[in-house]
Amino acid sequence: MSQRPWTLALLALVVAIAWILVMPALPIAQPAVFNHARHRAVACATCHRGVESSSRATLPALADCQRCHATAPPGIDAAQWQGSDPARQITWIQVTRLPDHVMFSHRRHVVSGRLACASCHADIGDRTTPPGAAPVRLDMKACLSCHRREGASEDCDGCHR
Repeated sequence: MSQRPWTLALLALVVAIAWILVMPALPIAQPAVFNHARHRAVACATCHRGVESSSRATLPALADCQRCHATAPPGIDAAQWQGSDPARQITWIQVTRLPDHVMFSHRRHVVSGRLACASCHADIGDRTTPPGAAPVRLDMKACLSCHRREGASEDCDGCHR
């Protein structure tokens, strides 16, 4: 009988770890209904500034949308759309994240490596709704697989701080 509490505790720990590693996160509701498929003719860098020029790509601000659109899309308040502050932001929720110890540069991968956005963001260009979770799990296994396939460096110091 004295083994039973330890066995239950170990089982609970294994289930908790498996839950964290295997189960997908709950979908995130984005503030606006954005249809990537409808915008397929527009280059990703048009709305996600920085993808070709810096380490980070941005999430679109209202000013990015207003370059092409005269009226507010569904989910964006008309008053917010017509406001006078040019730095207004849509409060997109970022779904793709990397650990703090990983150094990732969009410019390096898109410009130097000539990778298509779909390499890491999967079929995002075909989606008719915003992603509620990261379309691809970006972990070390996925990154190393791509580095090997593309003939890129596997030197740890190249990506890890």
